[in-house]
Amino acid sequence: MARLHHTVTVAALDRSWFEECAALLLDVVESTRTGPGGTLLDGGEPVPGVRLVRGRHLRAGARYTVTQDPAPPAPGRAPQAPAGTLTVGIREWRRSTAIAVEQRVASADAAGRVTLRIRTPDRPSGLEAACTLRNPAGGFLQRISGRARCDLAAWWAAVAAPPGALPAARPPLSARARHPLGRADLSITVRPAGDAARRAGAEAPEAGARKAGKDAREAGAEAWEAGVGAWEVGVLVTVRGRALLRPPAALALLLFRIPLKRAFRQGIDEAAARWNEVVDAGLPSPGELRAEFTEAVVTRNPGDPGPG
Repeated sequence: MARLHHTVTVAALDRSWFEECAALLLDVVESTRTGPGGTLLDGGEPVPGVRLVRGRHLRAGARYTVTQDPAPPAPGRAPQAPAGTLTVGIREWRRSTAIAVEQRVASADAAGRVTLRIRTPDRPSGLEAACTLRNPAGGFLQRISGRARCDLAAWWAAVAAPPGALPAARPPLSARARHPLGRADLSITVRPAGDAARRAGAEAPEAGARKAGKDAREAGAEAWEAGVGAWEVGVLVTVRGRALLRPPAALALLLFRIPLKRAFRQGIDEAAARWNEVVDAGLPSPGELRAEFTEAVVTRNPGDPGPG
């Protein structure tokens, strides 16, 4: 078994902004309508490649097809093969309780399904996702499944906890991926960055460090009370081999432990740097985000699978 852990400090995300944007994007989706010509936005702009084929629009049992024609080939390159067919189904759609959707994928390279469920969408309190994917032309080893859970209520409670508060029994974000060769588990914890400074001050050695400890405690308390907007995020990944493959998998993990840890830390640091860059640059207002989202939907190339 390999255990990889790394902690980074990232800029905090404003909860009210997040929840307002989530509700706004749902407003855009619910303003759409369907007809013989396909799906239209509230202003009449067509949504390329999206068509209702069964049920009532945005009601449980509704099913849509998403056409993905191949994108135009680059100069000097052969045309792409037709992209796979996406089928999106609505399992549940109640903004006061939950929204659940399922996407089925069928192409020459991949087949499977992905499900997503959002609790209390108007003010999201949790996300759950699951997927099963396989290569239709592949064998036993070319398949994978996974589940993820994000307890947003627990996340917001953790970042608003007072200094010194005990962490929750369960991490607010966790995921598990299964493959015939092994299993990987992910857990992410969070706490105010100022709390870490205050803890460091409290644990500072007395000899020659009383002043430093006092300064650290005061800095941590001031940062927390002022809400300077930084989170300390801990990422933990454990990887295990399965059944008879455990001994060779354990040996491989042992041999490559150092480069694996280095790559893991570098990946987390780069992700945190990108997050901080986006947040520090200034997030768009809900109105700006609505305009960007609407433009992206209208101008979407049906040949581009897009985000999911």
